[in-house]
Formats: sequence, structure tokens, C-alpha cells
Amino acid sequence: MTAIPAFSVADLGHVAIAHALLPATQPGGLPVVFVHGLSMQGPEWPAAFLDELGADHPILLLDNRDAGLSSPFGPVVLGEPDAPPPQAYDLFDMARDVMALLDRLGLDRVHLVGYSMGGRITQIIAATEPARVASLTCLSSTGGRRQVEAKADVRDALGAARAERLLHAPDIELFVAQSRLLDGTALQASDDEHRRRITQAVTRSYRPLGTGRQMAAIESTMDRRELLGRITCPTLFIHGTADPVVALDRAREGVERIPNARLHVIEGLGHLITEAATPLFLAPLAAHIRTAEATG
Repeated sequence: MTAIPAFSVADLGHVAIAHALLPATQPGGLPVVFVHGLSMQGPEWPAAFLDELGADHPILLLDNRDAGLSSPFGPVVLGEPDAPPPQAYDLFDMARDVMALLDRLGLDRVHLVGYSMGGRITQIIAATEPARVASLTCLSSTGGRRQVEAKADVRDALGAARAERLLHAPDIELFVAQSRLLDGTALQASDDEHRRRITQAVTRSYRPLGTGRQMAAIESTMDRRELLGRITCPTLFIHGTADPVVALDRAREGVERIPNARLHVIEGLGHLITEAATPLFLAPLAAHIRTAEATG
């Protein structure tokens, strides 16, 4: 299993982004950059992804702003006198963070993999920096609409995660119950899997207000459907039929707007990359990256 080294923090001037660059076992391929979803952190990517792709590609993991070990953009605790002031940002700012990190690391051309919110961010990069992107893979992500159209119980759960009582300490069992709402009708995570993932994440970093600001960034970013037509790299959407956060039709919409994009559907899958679903994501993801590299 690929060992994830300690994350370094790159001061990019406007933001500090925590990251880890893993060398390929047998160098030869372009780097693969993983951009995660709402509140999620770089070390949360499945180890199987890193093992398979890291055989011949350097792997870049990162914490988005307001998550993990990267810069916070507002008070950690409401009313804290020395906290930085709140600062509004959108997904275009988060895309610029990724590009600034690539520049700092000297990574000229990469494969992009984005999960959920990370899919939105990587779509922006692929549309605005086409020469830098060898391929794009969007996991459980949308096709350019501005709105978050999650089912009502999921939206309520996301709001509950920012309740004032949770600003100081996490409630693991509440978060497990909320995480269950993201499961589909098949390939579900057990409570132990949900609990293990959540406990590892909040032990490393707990940013409940950062989650709120990232959600605000999603909801404040312009509709990107027309922008998707500017994406020229090989593009793959991988999506479940039972995703309660992003309906399968939204992925189909992205495929229709991006020239020559493809859709791989996983029957019964919800929103999460569960342990049971990991091989079903990995096979098409790895094939897509290797085909794009061989033909590009």
C-alpha cells in the first residue's frame, strides 16, 4: 500500500495549500492531481487509487482552502478576537489555488481527478487552462449547473453539520448518521467504515465553518454549463444511479456539453466512494488516464 508522506504547506501568497507529491514507482507518466469534495481532505482518497496509478504516475494530493491543513478563510470559533475576518470566495478562486500550486511545483501538464465539489473545480481548470490538462475525470460530480440539488434530507444534514454546538467539537455518531444519507441502494458503507473515515478526518483537522464557506463557494459560483463546452481534453464522468446529492442526469448533462466526453455508470451507487465501490471507480479511471496518455 502506498504510504502517504506528511503534507507540506506551500505559501502561495494569497493562500497556503497543504499537499503531498508522491513519486511514481516507475516514472514515465504525467502527474495525476486529485481534488477532493466538500470539507474532505487529501489523505481521504482510496489507497487503491494511489497504488494503481502511482505505479507509473506521480500523485499530487492536496487540501482545498478552508479544509485540512490549508489556509482557513474565517474565524475558527465565532467571536474569537484574533481570528481572521471572513473572506468570500468561489470555485474559480479554488481552481486558481490548484493552478498556483501546480506552478509552484513545476507541474506543467497533468491528469485531473475531481470528486463532487472537486469535479466542479477541475472542470473550471480544464476549461480555462486547456494546455495544462491531459485528461479530466469527474467522480460523482455535476455537469455545470450552479445549484446544489441534493435531496432535502441531505441538505438538512449538511446544515446540521454547521450547528453552533458543533463548532467546538465534532459529534462522530451524528456525522455517521448523516454520512449514511449519502449511500445508495447498493455498494453501501458499513457504519464502521463511515465511523473510521470520519474519525480519521476530524482527528487530522476539524473545520466546521470552513465547510460552510466551501458550500457558499459552490452556491455563489456562476452557472458553468456554457464553460464546459471549452473543455477539449479526454473527459470521463463516473457516477452512480442512486446518488442523492448529484442526480445521474446532471452527469449526463456534463457529458452532453463536453465534446467527446463519456459516462461510466455504476448501478445502485450513492455519492460516496465506498470501499465496495472503489474497484468499480478505479478500473474505468485508470483505463481513461492511460488511454488519454497513450493517444495524447
